[in-house]
Amino acid sequence: MTKFIQDLRFTLRRLRNSSGSTFAVVLTLALLGATAAARRDVASGADAEVKDFQLQELEARLKTTPPGYERDYFSGVLANREGLTEMSIQLLESALASIRKSQPRRAAVALEALADDYNKSFRYKEAALSDDDLLKNFISYVDPRKLQGTKDDAAVMHLLSNAPAQSITWRGPVRLKTERNAINSMNTELTVNGVREGWLLDTGANFSVVTKSFAQRLGLTPLPGFAQTTSGITGIENPLQVAVLPTLDMGGAELHNVVVLVFDDARLKVSLGREAYQINAIIGYPVFQALGVITFLHEGWLEAGEQARRSGNGAHMYMKLLTPVIVCGVEGHDLPFTLDTGASGTSLSVRYFDRFRADIRSWKRGTNKSSGAGGMVTRNVYLQPRLNLNVGDKIVTLENVSVFPRRMGADLDELYGNLGQDVVAKFASFTLDFSAMTFRLGEPLPDQPAR
Repeated sequence: MTKFIQDLRFTLRRLRNSSGSTFAVVLTLALLGATAAARRDVASGADAEVKDFQLQELEARLKTTPPGYERDYFSGVLANREGLTEMSIQLLESALASIRKSQPRRAAVALEALADDYNKSFRYKEAALSDDDLLKNFISYVDPRKLQGTKDDAAVMHLLSNAPAQSITWRGPVRLKTERNAINSMNTELTVNGVREGWLLDTGANFSVVTKSFAQRLGLTPLPGFAQTTSGITGIENPLQVAVLPTLDMGGAELHNVVVLVFDDARLKVSLGREAYQINAIIGYPVFQALGVITFLHEGWLEAGEQARRSGNGAHMYMKLLTPVIVCGVEGHDLPFTLDTGASGTSLSVRYFDRFRADIRSWKRGTNKSSGAGGMVTRNVYLQPRLNLNVGDKIVTLENVSVFPRRMGADLDELYGNLGQDVVAKFASFTLDFSAMTFRLGEPLPDQPAR
């Protein structure tokens, strides 16, 4: 593309020195038309890559995109997905002035990313202003299926507008004992404000969470006002309040001003048939982000910080707002999946169904029960008998994986599925490295065949 523009400029210089023949005029118009078409092709391709989360393709495209506000926009969106918040803010703020009127659809994407960047930087007031700008001036360009979620996010940011920024103090290494709870998620016991309790470790939780009764035990006073949020897997709306936990001790790491969403106890009670399991507290993404590198060991430990870093070829990791996205190989294709260590199993989306529906004859029919904040939802699904995932330098084999044949109206629809505990169950460890943006699996467990 750059060479084509250079050739065009050379041709125009020659034409300015020529006699202005009809041939020259026609050639000039043809070249200008070809340039405009080429630019449209580049832009439409990049927009599709943003929409479909084809970020490796977008990154390759940007290497040959000429400087200007268009490259700033796409580079800013990519930086947001790569967790480079300060770079993203600079690029998107620069591009936004040029695209607000001329390209409102891109302006909507830029404002959503900016609100996310400011939230991750704990600049809640600026996040609220970005959300307000999006909802006031570009609401018609927000996907209707995401509109309620955007409004929910804006309401939470407004509640947090005057909240202090989260920070972290390192006193030593982090090594915490973990155990499986009744819903097969990982817990670690923490003493917070003198109260000992099990906290569920959930990379799929956008914020840390506590129940109303547990917030009272911790001595927390919710900030004024109410908001709501949607459970990503069930689509159920849940009313909430917001509080700020002054100190959260996690071994050698001391976190300050940790935001917690406060739910009614019943919203975090999971039915197990005749019994129920009450979740009282959840550690969410902002804490993991601050820890930088986290490794879960199958033998029952969580390590964080530099000692948690592992070698080996990992899968590329991005962020979809506050949720990690892992790029895995499936039948020769690199596909993005969200990662939720709070989910017991992997679920594949309607997008996966549409891409591989030619294999439907080998799939079975079944049902899927999805648990989340607010309750449980049962849906009809297909079951793929066997699924091989290339995750970095490892191969993960899953059996009887749920495939949703239609939209759920939740975040699962947008990528190819959500990876749960079954992906990591047969490996000695798994590591989320938020500094290198990689996801690594350790060695297969001894009773598993080496691959």
